[in-house]
Amino acid sequence: MDDRTPVSEIMTHTVVKVLESASLLKAARLMRTYHVSGLPVLEKTGKLVGIVSEKDLVRGLDKSTGIGSARGMLDLLLGSAPPKGPTLWELCQHRLESGQVRDVMTPRPVVVAADATIHEAARLMRVGSINRLPVLDDAGRLVGIVTRSDVVEALAGATPKEQRGALQPPALTRHGHRVVEDIYADT
Repeated sequence: MDDRTPVSEIMTHTVVKVLESASLLKAARLMRTYHVSGLPVLEKTGKLVGIVSEKDLVRGLDKSTGIGSARGMLDLLLGSAPPKGPTLWELCQHRLESGQVRDVMTPRPVVVAADATIHEAARLMRVGSINRLPVLDDAGRLVGIVTRSDVVEALAGATPKEQRGALQPPALTRHGHRVVEDIYADT
């Protein structure tokens, strides 16, 4: 592949996405389950309205709880709480459960057409300092997503993502631990 290859050849076709009305907890769980750092956000009609990333979630938690500061992180780890109030952990859990994706998402995301080249996608990512681009068809429907790593891997000659088994939730043992393919790796 070269930089003139269409984005449609390297994008992930099965996109993990979330509704703007979904809870922050649902978005976080989807990201962790599918090992992605961001999700396209759709309204009920299926129209793309934003992107939510792990950074957006953390920023939203920091804004409402102060967890992003060194003191906030220590309070979380130590279970600190005011004399008659919830712990920082409880405040964060409440925010994840009650907050909606629309509260923290980046609206009007930068997108790319399915027939755009890898070069065009890379330029958009570089100029916008972004890690992922929703891919839209001619009718403006979400048909895929392309990430920085997709672009780099394609230019380096890696096997297309769909053939590598992308977006498969990890295999779990009966105890809920991830199955590790390297028998010598730490579990």
